[in-house]
This record gives sequence, structure tokens and C-alpha cells, in this order.
Amino acid sequence: MRKTFLILYFLFACSQSNHLIPVRNSEGEVLGKYPKEIRWLGFENNPSWSDLSAFSELEVLELNSKEIKSLEGLSDLPKLRSIHLSGSSVKDLSPLNRFAKLDSLILNQTELTDQDLNKYLYWNRLTRIELTDSKISNLGFLGSGCSVRHLQLKHTQIKDLRPLEHCTNLIELYLGGTQVKDLSPLYGLTNLVHLQLDGSDVSAKEISDFRKIQPYVKIMPGLRKIFSSETGLD
Repeated sequence: MRKTFLILYFLFACSQSNHLIPVRNSEGEVLGKYPKEIRWLGFENNPSWSDLSAFSELEVLELNSKEIKSLEGLSDLPKLRSIHLSGSSVKDLSPLNRFAKLDSLILNQTELTDQDLNKYLYWNRLTRIELTDSKISNLGFLGSGCSVRHLQLKHTQIKDLRPLEHCTNLIELYLGGTQVKDLSPLYGLTNLVHLQLDGSDVSAKEISDFRKIQPYVKIMPGLRKIFSSETGLD
């Protein structure tokens, strides 16, 4: 009985392995083997774009490596909704324009500038955008039809929040380490519940004024922490 079970298990394992699809790098080395139905893939080396075409169910693709320099030739992935490029060397985002279901773009720790962002045309579709530690200084790329709910701008050169007045769906906003001083563009964002300001140029008075208009927004750090820092008590 045990022998029969082992034989059946071996045959099952072999049949499963036969359904795994290899993904190679540009040198032809196999980075891994994955089932065709997989919905998430992540690589630290640049995969062969043609190999990715087999994964038609793929929804999340992570390419968080400096070795990733270009998205040119990226396969058509009809269900792709989230792409992570944090720490990559990608500058041209135009190959992403054809992914109609994309709703999340993670671009932390990159060298992307305002000009680079203009190459992607559908920021208004995205609900999650992360640009922490990038070179951006202007939020004009968001446009008037902004749909973003989660926006990370920590340690960027952002100063002016006026483009966010159109982002009425915004729930979470991260501004730590920025030069932002004026929070008044956020007064009308009634869906906002979390605002992170640690290390920004926002004063305690500005936060007090903001709280009068938006009393239910959770602000990090709290006002007590900011008062302590300004008086040298922390």
C-alpha cells in the first residue's frame, strides 16, 4: 500500500512539474519555474519579457532591482493591475500605457523626475501611487481626474499640494521629509483618514488650523510630538 502511494505521489509530482513554466534572464539562465495560473511574480534580475507572456493571469509584477533598466518589450499581460519598480533604474514609463487594468504603481527609491512621469499617460486611473525617495517636485501629473486613494511622497521635493484638490478619493497621504508647509489644499478631501507629516516643514499652527477643518484625520506624528520638537523637549 505504501509503495503504491509513493508511486502515485511521484507521478503526481512529475505531472505538476511538467506544468511549470521557466522564466529566464537575458543570458538564458533560469530564474525560476512557475505555474501558468500564477498571479504574482517578483524578480531581482531582469527576466526575459517574452517568457512572461505565458502568464496571462498575472496581476502583480515586482521588478525591484537596479538591474531593471527598461520596460521596452514587456509582454502584454491583460490582467496586470500592479507593478513594483522600487529601486530600479527605469526612466521611461511609456511601455506601461497599454496596461488598461493597471491601478497601482510603486516607484520608491528611483531616479524618476517630473519629466519622466509625464511619459505615463494614465495617472488618473491609479488608486495607489508610491514615489518615496524619488526626484519629483511637482504633482501636476495627477491631473483633474485623479482617482488615487493611497499616495506616498516621502522624501521628495514636493512643496505645493494644490494639485491634490482634485483627488477627492484620497484616503492616505504620506508627506514625511518634504518641504510642504501649506495644508489648505487638503481641506476639501473628506475621505482623507491618515496624514503622515514626520520630518516635513509643516508647523504646529498649520496642523492646528487643519484640525479645525478636518478633525477626524489621524495625523502622524501627533501635535504633542511636534510641540515637543519645536520647544526642544523631545
